[in-house]
Parts: sequence; C-alpha cells; structure tokens
Amino acid sequence: MKKLLLIVNPNAGRKRAGSALMKIVSGFANAGYEVTVYPTAMQGDAEAKAFSASVDYDLTVCYGGDGTLSETINGLARINDDTTPAFSFITEGTSNDFARTVNMPAVIEKAVNKIVCGKNTPLDLGQFNERNFIYVAAFGLYTSVSYIVPQEAKKAFGHLAYVAEGAKQTFTLPSHKMKITYDDQVIEGDFSVGLVANTASVAGMFKIERSVVKLDDGKFELILVRNPGNPILLSKIIMDLSVWKFHPDYVIFAQPSKIAFESDEDVAWCLDGENGGLHKTVQITNLYKKGNIRI
Repeated sequence: MKKLLLIVNPNAGRKRAGSALMKIVSGFANAGYEVTVYPTAMQGDAEAKAFSASVDYDLTVCYGGDGTLSETINGLARINDDTTPAFSFITEGTSNDFARTVNMPAVIEKAVNKIVCGKNTPLDLGQFNERNFIYVAAFGLYTSVSYIVPQEAKKAFGHLAYVAEGAKQTFTLPSHKMKITYDDQVIEGDFSVGLVANTASVAGMFKIERSVVKLDDGKFELILVRNPGNPILLSKIIMDLSVWKFHPDYVIFAQPSKIAFESDEDVAWCLDGENGGLHKTVQITNLYKKGNIRI
C-alpha cells in the first residue's frame, strides 16, 4: 500500500478535526493509502514532523489552517533536495487564500477526492530571509488581520471579522518608509501595503487576476501601495485592488524573482497568514519549482 502522513491541527478553524478525521482517513484508506495520523500539540510540531518523516511517505497531507500549511511547507523545504517530497492539504481555516487559488474544495470528501485523483505538480516556494512561505509575504494594511483577529471572532463572523479589523486599520494610515530593490529598480517611499505573492488572493481582500498568477514561473507578483496621506483615498485604493484595478499614482505592480526591503525601523511581516516577525531588512527569493504539490 502507498503510505500517507496526515498532519492534523486539532485547534484549526472551528475545531472540528475530531469529526472530520474519520472522513479523511477513510477516504484515503479506500483509495489504497496506509494512513499515519500525527496530531500537532504546539507551534512548530507540523514543521518538525514534515522535516523528519515526510521522506518516508509517498504523500504528506496537512489538515488545518494557513498556519499548519505554512509550517508543513517550512519542514519540507528544509530537506536538501531540488524538489520537496509530495504534499497536499485539506483546509480548515478562515481565509483560505491558497485553497481558492488551487481550487481545493472546502468540503472534506471533495478535497480528499481531488488529492487522490490529482497529480504531483511543481510549485514555486518563497524564501524569506531564513524562513520559507508558500503563497505570500506581506506587510502593512490588512496583512496582519489573520493573526490579530481573535479566534472567537473568526468563528462567529468568518471573513467579515477580517474586513472589520482592516477597516479600523485604514483610518490610522499605517505606513513604513522603505527602500525596495528588485530587478534593476530601486524604489523609495512611504508604503502602506507590500505584497510578495504567488496566489490569486491575499487576506480575502487583495485579488490578483488569475491569468497573471503562474504558480511555477519563477516569479512573484509584487504589489506596493504608497501612503496617499488620506484614509478615505487609501480605502478607495484598497477597494479598487479587490477588483484588480490599480490607482496609477499610488500602486506599483511588478513580477520579480528577488526583492530586497530595507527600513530604518522594524516592520511587522506576515507569512502565509501567520506572524512573520519584525524585520528591518528582508531578502525574498523565488525557489523555482522547489515545491511538489498534489492537486
């Protein structure tokens, strides 16, 4: 039988892992997999298990939110191979940006079937200083809502809780003075948002045209929003971005493979919907086809 490692976060989303686990295990077992279940108990568990055990399995699948997926990717990326072991995921989060990009169903039975019937597909990963990410590294407005909004609010209001927190942030006009270098460009200014993405959606608010996003082209989609100095205008700029409309005076779009960010003060970053820490300097590199996703 084929061997499958199932990494489960019992605390993700609505904490329904117990009721969902039998559906997931039986679905894979019926498809000919011998399933080993590993429930995480604390932060870092998914990364450690993916790193230490995934090479012994034909497929590693994680069940949880964006944080569980991000940890799993970091564990796989630490393995010194040109391509990581095959992985996939079943989502139980609030925003699920990457799930929408790869059309991973929210219904468990459909997600299992998609994985079973899918094929291993190359996927670019991102390197953020010493860490890795699967779909976005970001700073500024809306980018931190996924880990700032309390879990109780996520359960009660879902994505609306993110929108409400983002709207509150808009009126504080958050921004960071930065020097940003990519390709042969050097840009300096006061930025309210910075996204380095390999996805069609970030925080459920920023949308990137699907025809633009190629998950294995060696390039990121870089979006920078200059601080307009007016919260009403900033809100308008963000709303326009949600329908892939750029305000030419304030929005910069590019598709580089490497980007460097420099600031005189610490900037809070978000990696795949999780707290990425405070950084004055950041180097981001596209790891061309390093990932190997079953979809």
